Amino acid sequence: MREFFIAFRSRSEAIAYYESLLAYRISCKLINTPSSAKIGCGLSVKLFAKDMQQAKRVLERGRFSSAVGIYYFNNNGMAIRV
Repeated sequence: MREFFIAFRSRSEAIAYYESLLAYRISCKLINTPSSAKIGCGLSVKLFAKDMQQAKRVLERGRFSSAVGIYYFNNNGMAIRV
């Protein structure tokens, strides 16, 4: 199953988003943003493709302004922006 991650510039917003997803019972993990995303240091929230629609709604409702984008890993392990 394909996994995605949403990258944030703000560590506190990433944690708040992660906690929001957990409140909706969406399976997710808080991870360090992969260097292949070329965003810099930060945290990301990793989740499964099946939860992406609901995760996007939570992102929009919460107005997480430091969200950089949605990424997935290709077969070579590089982060690709959706």
